[in-house]
Amino acid sequence: MIKKLEKIINEAIIKTYGRDTLREQVEITPAPEGMGDFATSFPFKFAKILHKSPQKIAEEVSENVKSELIKEISIAKGGYINFTLSDIAYKEYIGEIESKKDEFFREKPKGIKVQVEFVSANPTGPLHVGNGRGGIIGDVLANLLKLQGFDVKKEYYVNDAGSKMDLFADSITYYYLKLCGYEAKFPEEGYKGEYIKEIAEDLYFKFKDRYIKDGKPDREAIKDFGKDYMIWQIKKSLAKFGVFFDIWFYESSLYKSGEVEETIKIFKESGYTYEKDGALWFKSTLFGDDKDRVLVRSSGEPTYTLVDAAYHKNKWNRGFKKVIDIWGADHFGHIIPMKALILGMGLPKDFLDVIIYQIVHLYENGKEVMMSKHTGNFITLDELIDEVGKDAARFFFLLKSADTHLNFDLTLAKKESMDNPVFYVQYTYARLLNILKKAGEAGKKYKGIEQTDFSLLTEREERNLLNAILSVKDNLKSIAKTYAVNKLPFLSIDLCKKANAFYQKHKVIGSENEQERLSLINATVIVLSLIMDLMGIEKKERM
Repeated sequence: MIKKLEKIINEAIIKTYGRDTLREQVEITPAPEGMGDFATSFPFKFAKILHKSPQKIAEEVSENVKSELIKEISIAKGGYINFTLSDIAYKEYIGEIESKKDEFFREKPKGIKVQVEFVSANPTGPLHVGNGRGGIIGDVLANLLKLQGFDVKKEYYVNDAGSKMDLFADSITYYYLKLCGYEAKFPEEGYKGEYIKEIAEDLYFKFKDRYIKDGKPDREAIKDFGKDYMIWQIKKSLAKFGVFFDIWFYESSLYKSGEVEETIKIFKESGYTYEKDGALWFKSTLFGDDKDRVLVRSSGEPTYTLVDAAYHKNKWNRGFKKVIDIWGADHFGHIIPMKALILGMGLPKDFLDVIIYQIVHLYENGKEVMMSKHTGNFITLDELIDEVGKDAARFFFLLKSADTHLNFDLTLAKKESMDNPVFYVQYTYARLLNILKKAGEAGKKYKGIEQTDFSLLTEREERNLLNAILSVKDNLKSIAKTYAVNKLPFLSIDLCKKANAFYQKHKVIGSENEQERLSLINATVIVLSLIMDLMGIEKKERM
């Protein structure tokens, strides 16, 4: 509806002053309480362009606003234009929501392939709560982009090569050797979590001493076993969290396919490389980086930088026109080098977007719960879900913008009260469903939009709820465009607040405008259901 109103105003501006006037964007926002339904302050932006007062511009443009969707226009505070929507506007909009349901919010396919890569934690240990934050951002963003008509694939990049995997294998080997009766020394900086012992025990239980020959362990076989074990555990944790990937991409495949070598060739042919101290360097500073980057070490070993470049070239080769990487805060320094690599390979500047999410702090009863993945003394994603449940975990992870630290209140997340936002949203949804159910049981089932007269919905709480519903589609577009998934839970909370304010003050079943109010309840259920689906929150019929 907001986009329709913006179009109406744009047409009125053109009719009043000509097309060349539209140098500033017209924005429509909810009107202040008691000042109509929606408002715009564009006359203030246009004042300098037109050399007229905002008041005069508002008056002149308002004269040319012609639409059956607008019932009344008023000018306030020297230039603000307020709109009161017509009954036709509400009936048309709510009718479309009622007939099309989720499809009303779904945009036509754009034919653009988008990849969202997230979590991508090394398979050297269980997922921790920080991984959970990245997981929910990626999962919900993918849902939103699909709704906007993009062909979206969710991908997990498995870092199954490099020194960390070697250290992981050595850590398992230590315990495996001991189980097989051999003396061993625990590797310096090895992984010390209990899960390492569990992997070694599982390996021994299944294969006994098969992977030891002449007292020497087969590290590659042990590494593969450990990797497969952790990937299985990670997939289980993600499923418990409600996150499922379309693609699991293994770093090792880039070596096997020759794509790492091919990427070296691309960089050498680009003219952006040079050799120094036996290493191959990329002229990253030509693309805004603060220093050049090593692609191949003097030992001949490819760097992480090179392999990451090969991976992103692979993404392009698979037909993705936009890739969105979601990284933890410790990868912040890799953004500029990665974008430089993209340009160095001849890929479009806007091919890669990066979302950085900040650290998660867990609090219980006002005290922080500490964690440390390296020492094994950390809170896993599984433990968090077991503690607060999937829905609370997902919802609370979404409550803050990715670029701010998140203080996760375990005590609040476990509360079954209206103070807990996810409980509040689920309870409101169940309550609204119950109203529709009771109406049916009382022989007063909602008969559909054709049996309603929206001119009867004049109460402030009715209009507030209607306008909240009318704003959802445009809000979802905006959230998808800016990747601001943290706004979704607040969209649901706002809708629930308006629904409860309406229900608590006005009778529905047995009222004079019963069908109209049931129509309002029905539309709220449809819209709230969609938002909950986007967030991956369970819709409960009973609470």
